[in-house]
Amino acid sequence: MWSWSRYKGNPVFPAVQGTWMEAQTANPDYLRRGDTVFMYFRGQRDGHDRIGVATVPASRFDGVTWQISEAPIVDVGGPGSWDENHALDPATVLFNGKVFLYYTGVSPKADRAICLATSNDGVHFQKYEKNPVVVGGAPEVAYHNGVFYLYFWKKKPSGTGYQIHLASSMDGYNFADVSPDPVIPVGPEGSWDSHTTETPRIFSEGGVFYMMYCASDRHNDYPPDAGLATSRDLIHWTKYPGNPIFSRGHEGAWDEGAIWFTTVEKINGRYYMWYEGYGGGTSRTKPYGSYLKGGKSQVGMATLDAPYFYVKPADVQ
Repeated sequence: MWSWSRYKGNPVFPAVQGTWMEAQTANPDYLRRGDTVFMYFRGQRDGHDRIGVATVPASRFDGVTWQISEAPIVDVGGPGSWDENHALDPATVLFNGKVFLYYTGVSPKADRAICLATSNDGVHFQKYEKNPVVVGGAPEVAYHNGVFYLYFWKKKPSGTGYQIHLASSMDGYNFADVSPDPVIPVGPEGSWDSHTTETPRIFSEGGVFYMMYCASDRHNDYPPDAGLATSRDLIHWTKYPGNPIFSRGHEGAWDEGAIWFTTVEKINGRYYMWYEGYGGGTSRTKPYGSYLKGGKSQVGMATLDAPYFYVKPADVQ
């Protein structure tokens, strides 16, 4: 129905030798605070993932021109912490003038645990002393009518693949599962999302919440496609029947292998999407093929000019 246009200069956040993001970039998350636009994302160096930020005045926004932080803004923790190995997958929301940044921590304690850091300016962060807030991974967060909605992945009962679950909170620190069941389960056998659903990102328009999520019919965490689900209440979601709506790049492209964290915002009448793409090496045919030996993640952008985002708000129940 609609056609996305990839930015010809992709990736917009490339891995840069000699920096905190010299091996990979990934996990974009958009936030506007006042007159400044923030893009939080992951960088990798020396085997550790850390979170950095890029900024641009809203008046100069074009989607691809950013001032990138010279150092990470959320680093790995010390021995014994929940994020001593990696800090990745940032997801941000504004609350009472503060930026609440939820992220995945990786440590010997847990393969994935969602931690929290807060900031008064969007750049200098303080980690929550009682981390983690949820055991899970790949968070997304929304704040609506006094409630925090925190989405994250959990392994399926089979132990392979993931599904998207939801916890809620009144204060942003103390969360409880909304239901033991996933809000975005895998699809039926033979469908494009039959094996895993993961890395949700949400934006709102016309009183409707639109969730982009990535999925695969065969791999645990190597999704070739992204789809859409809609909701009026952030709890009950309906998958778009025309899914998937965006896919990995063509053979030989920088994003030929897989895509994650498809982050959409409507700005000045145009839909912008930033996403993590993986490519290089044998990535087209093998999950994480030639990892860091020809294969790596980087962040790219695509745009869409359309009268509405696939589903008219009036058609969402």
